[in-house]
Amino acid sequence: MTKPIVAITECRDYSTPSILKAIEKIVDSAGFPDVKNKTVLLKPNILSGSSPEKAVTTHPQLVRAVIRLVSARGASRILVGDSPGVGSPDMAGKKSGIKAAVLEEGAEWTLFTESIRLLAPEGKKQNQFYPAKQLEEADVLISLPKMKTHEMMYYTGAIKNLFGMIPGLKKSRFHLNYPQKEDFAALIVDLFQALKPSYAIMDGISAMEGSGPGSGTPIDVGLLMGSANLLALDWATATIMGYDCMKIPILKDALERGAWLERPDEITYPLLDPEDLIINDYERVKILKDTGFIKKIVPQRVYGFIRDLYVPRPFFSSKKCIGCGECVRICPARALTLKGKGKEARVLIDYKLCIRCYCCHEVCPVEAIRIGRL
Repeated sequence: MTKPIVAITECRDYSTPSILKAIEKIVDSAGFPDVKNKTVLLKPNILSGSSPEKAVTTHPQLVRAVIRLVSARGASRILVGDSPGVGSPDMAGKKSGIKAAVLEEGAEWTLFTESIRLLAPEGKKQNQFYPAKQLEEADVLISLPKMKTHEMMYYTGAIKNLFGMIPGLKKSRFHLNYPQKEDFAALIVDLFQALKPSYAIMDGISAMEGSGPGSGTPIDVGLLMGSANLLALDWATATIMGYDCMKIPILKDALERGAWLERPDEITYPLLDPEDLIINDYERVKILKDTGFIKKIVPQRVYGFIRDLYVPRPFFSSKKCIGCGECVRICPARALTLKGKGKEARVLIDYKLCIRCYCCHEVCPVEAIRIGRL
């Protein structure tokens, strides 16, 4: 196992010179894959077509800087793309500013619409996936995540960002098949293991706290981070956010597999140490204990009542809702229906069908959905 190194450095603004200087410092300290004469696929987080100021997506200036870095190191071809949770990939790319940055830098803006078969022989939950066909063209895959909270997974970073390699609504069926946090986390790690990304650079200049990954609040953190070991990078980032990393399902599952990291204290930090950077008042998503054991010992109707009391669920604001229907389209459990049009539109939810995946909350463009308890 290669020694895990995570480089963390300050970067207080999104000017291209500042980001380039910080990224050069990162890759000089924590290695970087050989990209000379290779096709490189950059995977930013483009959850939706949100403006950069909202901290929903990877900032376009970071994408621009990484393109310049990869180009300067001799890449023969640079592809950039994602599969957003809401809207078309092209429209999300335009609204987030990422598509313009890509084209201005001479890279290829590519749409994740077609799939290839990818075997996952070591998977716990899945032994195959159908990611975007661009993976077949790429020699090097680099994850460019945004530092954010996540209502279902508590934290989303370099590993979770790879879920966007699955085109369109094909992602929804995984939420339906694996509604429990631990199972869904194992699925994400299965995908991570199968994709074999080479590197990740975390956008933590402006991060998201609170009700992430789409409706939280931007917070100035002023950091960029990078590593060839995505688990180590996520471990460091979640630590800075103030989380107990062993309570983050994806990180716990990945650590227990021992494929990327055997112990957190193996990680080397040549620049800044995450323990010195912890943000104590970071607004984190509250971590809940698993209720799976309760489900096994009580009647279904009693479990449903307990779940409604204990497990947060989506609530819809009729005042904010614009009747776009994005939540209805993405719901894997078909628990939502849209009644009426325009100002009269109302989303109805069947909580008996709701699996608490919070996909609806992720894609709502007007923050009309909150996650809470009764």
